[in-house]
Amino acid sequence: MKTTVLTILGFFAVCYFSYSYTWMGFLLVAGFALSLVWLLLVSCIRFFRKVRNNKRIMLPSIISAVCVIGIITGMTRPYEPALSSSTEVSEMLAHAYKTDQDDRMRLKTYVGFNNEVRRRDNSRLELVKRLYRSNQIISPIDKFHAAFILHHNPDRQSDLYEIAADLASSAAAADVLKDHYQAQWLAKASYDRWMVSLGKPQRYATQDKFSVSINE
Repeated sequence: MKTTVLTILGFFAVCYFSYSYTWMGFLLVAGFALSLVWLLLVSCIRFFRKVRNNKRIMLPSIISAVCVIGIITGMTRPYEPALSSSTEVSEMLAHAYKTDQDDRMRLKTYVGFNNEVRRRDNSRLELVKRLYRSNQIISPIDKFHAAFILHHNPDRQSDLYEIAADLASSAAAADVLKDHYQAQWLAKASYDRWMVSLGKPQRYATQDKFSVSINE
Protein backbone atom coordinates (compact mmCIF):
# COMPACT_ATOMS: atom_id res chain seq x y z
CA MET A 1 0.00 0.00 0.00
CA LYS A 2 2.78 2.40 0.96
CA THR A 3 4.64 1.68 -2.28
CA THR A 4 1.51 2.32 -4.32
CA VAL A 5 0.88 5.66 -2.60
CA LEU A 6 4.49 6.76 -3.11
CA THR A 7 4.32 5.76 -6.78
CA ILE A 8 1.14 7.76 -7.33
CA LEU A 9 2.61 10.78 -5.56
CA GLY A 10 5.73 10.41 -7.69
CA PHE A 11 3.61 10.44 -10.85
CA PHE A 12 1.83 13.63 -9.80
CA ALA A 13 5.07 15.33 -8.73
CA VAL A 14 6.83 14.52 -11.99
CA CYS A 15 3.85 15.68 -14.04
CA TYR A 16 3.68 18.94 -12.10
CA PHE A 17 7.37 19.74 -12.47
CA SER A 18 7.43 18.63 -16.10
CA TYR A 19 4.60 21.01 -16.94
CA SER A 20 5.96 23.87 -14.83
CA TYR A 21 9.65 23.74 -15.75
CA THR A 22 10.74 23.36 -19.37
CA TRP A 23 14.14 21.86 -18.53
CA MET A 24 12.44 18.86 -16.90
CA GLY A 25 11.73 17.36 -20.32
CA PHE A 26 15.42 16.84 -21.05
CA LEU A 27 16.01 15.48 -17.55
CA LEU A 28 13.19 12.98 -17.99
CA VAL A 29 14.56 11.83 -21.34
CA ALA A 30 17.88 11.15 -19.63
CA GLY A 31 16.08 9.36 -16.80
CA PHE A 32 14.11 7.27 -19.28
CA ALA A 33 17.28 6.28 -21.15
CA LEU A 34 19.04 5.29 -17.92
CA SER A 35 16.05 3.30 -16.72
CA LEU A 36 15.99 1.40 -20.03
CA VAL A 37 19.68 0.56 -19.63
CA TRP A 38 18.97 -0.55 -16.08
CA LEU A 39 16.04 -2.65 -17.26
CA LEU A 40 18.17 -4.23 -19.98
CA LEU A 41 20.92 -5.14 -17.52
CA VAL A 42 18.45 -6.65 -15.06
CA SER A 43 16.81 -8.62 -17.87
CA CYS A 44 20.17 -9.98 -19.00
CA ILE A 45 21.05 -11.01 -15.45
CA ARG A 46 17.68 -12.73 -15.05
CA PHE A 47 18.16 -14.55 -18.34
CA PHE A 48 21.68 -15.85 -17.74
CA ARG A 49 21.17 -16.67 -14.06
CA LYS A 50 17.74 -18.16 -14.68
CA VAL A 51 16.27 -15.87 -12.03
CA ARG A 52 12.55 -15.18 -12.23
CA ASN A 53 12.25 -12.52 -9.53
CA ASN A 54 9.97 -9.84 -10.98
CA LYS A 55 10.77 -7.41 -8.17
CA ARG A 56 14.11 -6.65 -9.80
CA ILE A 57 12.51 -5.26 -12.93
CA MET A 58 9.67 -3.47 -11.16
CA LEU A 59 11.60 -0.35 -10.12
CA PRO A 60 13.18 0.45 -13.52
CA SER A 61 9.83 -0.28 -15.16
CA ILE A 62 8.07 2.18 -12.86
CA ILE A 63 10.76 4.82 -13.43
CA SER A 64 10.42 4.38 -17.20
CA ALA A 65 6.65 4.78 -17.00
CA VAL A 66 6.94 7.87 -14.78
CA CYS A 67 9.42 9.45 -17.20
CA VAL A 68 7.23 8.77 -20.23
CA ILE A 69 4.14 10.24 -18.58
CA GLY A 70 6.16 13.25 -17.43
CA ILE A 71 7.52 13.83 -20.94
CA ILE A 72 4.03 13.64 -22.44
CA THR A 73 2.68 16.02 -19.79
CA GLY A 74 5.42 18.55 -20.50
CA MET A 75 4.65 18.39 -24.21
CA THR A 76 1.09 19.53 -23.56
CA ARG A 77 2.23 22.88 -22.18
CA PRO A 78 1.63 25.54 -24.86
CA TYR A 79 4.29 27.99 -25.95
CA GLU A 80 4.14 31.45 -24.42
CA PRO A 81 3.03 34.12 -26.93
CA ALA A 82 6.07 34.99 -29.03
CA LEU A 83 5.42 38.73 -28.89
CA SER A 84 4.40 41.04 -26.08
CA SER A 85 1.29 43.19 -26.16
CA SER A 86 3.33 46.08 -24.77
CA THR A 87 4.10 49.13 -26.88
CA GLU A 88 7.38 49.87 -25.08
CA VAL A 89 10.39 48.98 -27.22
CA SER A 90 12.47 47.59 -24.36
CA GLU A 91 9.61 45.44 -23.09
CA MET A 92 8.84 44.12 -26.57
CA LEU A 93 12.46 43.18 -27.20
CA ALA A 94 12.96 41.70 -23.74
CA HIS A 95 9.89 39.52 -24.16
CA ALA A 96 10.88 38.46 -27.68
CA TYR A 97 14.34 37.53 -26.41
CA LYS A 98 12.86 35.58 -23.49
CA THR A 99 10.54 33.54 -25.69
CA ASP A 100 13.34 32.99 -28.21
CA GLN A 101 15.43 31.43 -25.46
CA ASP A 102 12.52 29.58 -23.84
CA ASP A 103 11.53 27.99 -27.15
CA ARG A 104 15.00 26.48 -27.40
CA MET A 105 14.71 25.05 -23.91
CA ARG A 106 11.53 23.12 -24.75
CA LEU A 107 11.81 19.43 -25.59
CA LYS A 108 8.79 19.70 -27.89
CA THR A 109 10.77 22.11 -30.09
CA TYR A 110 13.00 19.22 -31.14
CA VAL A 111 10.37 16.52 -31.57
CA GLY A 112 7.97 17.69 -34.23
CA PHE A 113 7.22 21.33 -33.46
CA ASN A 114 10.01 22.87 -35.56
CA ASN A 115 7.59 24.54 -37.98
CA GLU A 116 5.76 26.26 -35.15
CA VAL A 117 9.03 27.57 -33.70
CA ARG A 118 10.06 28.73 -37.16
CA ARG A 119 6.86 30.77 -37.40
CA ARG A 120 7.55 32.21 -33.98
CA ASP A 121 11.12 33.05 -34.99
CA ASN A 122 9.79 34.86 -38.05
CA SER A 123 7.33 36.92 -36.01
CA ARG A 124 10.10 37.95 -33.61
CA LEU A 125 12.36 38.71 -36.54
CA GLU A 126 9.77 40.96 -38.19
CA LEU A 127 9.44 42.89 -34.93
CA VAL A 128 13.18 43.49 -34.72
CA LYS A 129 13.44 44.46 -38.38
CA ARG A 130 10.62 46.98 -37.97
CA LEU A 131 12.21 48.52 -34.89
CA TYR A 132 15.62 48.57 -36.53
CA ARG A 133 14.35 50.32 -39.65
CA SER A 134 12.71 52.99 -37.51
CA ASN A 135 15.89 53.48 -35.42
CA GLN A 136 14.18 52.51 -32.17
CA ILE A 137 16.84 50.06 -30.96
CA ILE A 138 19.01 52.37 -28.90
CA SER A 139 20.00 51.08 -25.45
CA PRO A 140 22.75 48.45 -25.07
CA ILE A 141 20.40 45.83 -23.62
CA ASP A 142 17.89 46.43 -26.42
CA LYS A 143 20.68 45.95 -28.96
CA PHE A 144 21.70 42.72 -27.24
CA HIS A 145 18.15 41.36 -27.29
CA ALA A 146 17.64 42.37 -30.92
CA ALA A 147 21.00 40.91 -31.97
CA PHE A 148 20.15 37.55 -30.44
CA ILE A 149 16.91 37.35 -32.39
CA LEU A 150 18.67 38.31 -35.63
CA HIS A 151 21.34 35.75 -34.78
CA HIS A 152 18.58 33.12 -34.87
CA ASN A 153 17.04 34.23 -38.16
CA PRO A 154 15.53 31.01 -39.58
CA ASP A 155 16.54 31.61 -43.21
CA ARG A 156 20.17 32.29 -42.26
CA GLN A 157 20.35 35.53 -44.19
CA SER A 158 23.83 37.06 -44.27
CA ASP A 159 22.55 40.63 -44.22
CA LEU A 160 20.67 39.95 -40.99
CA TYR A 161 23.73 38.28 -39.49
CA GLU A 162 25.67 41.44 -40.36
CA ILE A 163 23.15 43.60 -38.50
CA ALA A 164 23.24 41.17 -35.58
CA ALA A 165 27.03 41.42 -35.44
CA ASP A 166 26.89 45.22 -35.52
CA LEU A 167 24.26 45.44 -32.77
CA ALA A 168 25.97 42.82 -30.62
CA SER A 169 29.34 44.54 -30.95
CA SER A 170 27.83 47.87 -29.94
CA ALA A 171 26.06 46.29 -26.97
CA ALA A 172 29.18 44.47 -25.77
CA ALA A 173 31.22 47.68 -25.95
CA ALA A 174 28.90 49.46 -23.52
CA ASP A 175 30.13 49.74 -19.93
CA VAL A 176 26.86 48.39 -18.58
CA LEU A 177 27.37 45.07 -20.41
CA LYS A 178 31.14 44.73 -20.22
CA ASP A 179 30.80 41.94 -17.62
CA HIS A 180 27.71 40.38 -19.20
CA TYR A 181 28.88 36.96 -20.38
CA GLN A 182 26.22 36.40 -23.01
CA ALA A 183 26.62 39.89 -24.46
CA GLN A 184 30.36 39.40 -24.81
CA TRP A 185 29.86 35.91 -26.25
CA LEU A 186 27.25 37.09 -28.73
CA ALA A 187 29.52 39.83 -30.07
CA LYS A 188 31.99 37.12 -31.09
CA ALA A 189 29.47 34.48 -32.14
CA SER A 190 27.39 36.82 -34.30
CA TYR A 191 30.50 38.04 -36.10
CA ASP A 192 31.67 34.47 -36.71
CA ARG A 193 28.24 33.41 -37.94
CA TRP A 194 28.18 36.33 -40.34
CA MET A 195 31.59 35.37 -41.68
CA VAL A 196 30.62 31.71 -42.06
CA SER A 197 27.47 32.72 -43.95
CA LEU A 198 29.72 34.54 -46.43
CA GLY A 199 32.01 31.55 -46.79
CA LYS A 200 34.81 33.28 -44.90
CA PRO A 201 36.88 31.99 -41.96
CA GLN A 202 35.82 32.63 -38.38
CA ARG A 203 37.78 34.92 -36.12
CA TYR A 204 36.78 33.55 -32.71
CA ALA A 205 35.99 29.89 -33.56
CA THR A 206 32.55 30.01 -31.93
CA GLN A 207 30.52 28.22 -34.58
CA ASP A 208 31.96 24.75 -34.11
CA LYS A 209 31.61 24.63 -30.33
CA PHE A 210 28.67 23.84 -28.09
CA SER A 211 27.65 26.55 -25.66
CA VAL A 212 25.04 26.06 -22.95
CA SER A 213 24.42 29.80 -22.92
CA ILE A 214 23.03 29.97 -26.41
CA ASN A 215 20.23 27.42 -26.26
CA GLU A 216 19.92 27.32 -29.99
